[in-house]
Amino acid sequence: MQFRKTCVSDIDRIMDILADGRRSLAAIGIDQWQGGYPHRDAIEGDVERGDSYVAVDDGGIVMATAMVGFAGERDYDRIEGGTWLTGCASGDLCYGVVHRVAVSDACRGCGMASLLLDNAERLTHEQGCASVRIDTHPGNAPMRRLLEKRGYAQCGTIYIAHAEEATPDRIAYEKLV
Repeated sequence: MQFRKTCVSDIDRIMDILADGRRSLAAIGIDQWQGGYPHRDAIEGDVERGDSYVAVDDGGIVMATAMVGFAGERDYDRIEGGTWLTGCASGDLCYGVVHRVAVSDACRGCGMASLLLDNAERLTHEQGCASVRIDTHPGNAPMRRLLEKRGYAQCGTIYIAHAEEATPDRIAYEKLV
């Protein structure tokens, strides 16, 4: 497997993988992503900023995707029921953010999400940031288990602005790197 920045030519495949993720979330009764988010324009923006990454198999087929950014996250400035491990606000730029993690149905359970997180943590460290932050829907038990297994601390609840018809509350996690 190889981890690399997303190319514009990967976007159609990423949209297919996000559709797989949308179906997987629906199958476990989660309303997240059911309104169509992440939309193509969000992915195109990630690619333009250089924040979109993919994992590809030995044949060059994109199997998983994630956004890894270093411009802060305004939705993380307000956290309830806890605190971040680091006291950074979105303007401080001392943490990396991981969003839009999705794995193709063909690779589910093959360690792709861990590969994405490994590399997000590496990139964050290389950027000189103190930690990685990520959030997930309260009902997304598979992602919550993965994050806890990988040493992410549950820090509280944040509320996302782009929830569409979905529940806006998310469980916030952070890991020092």
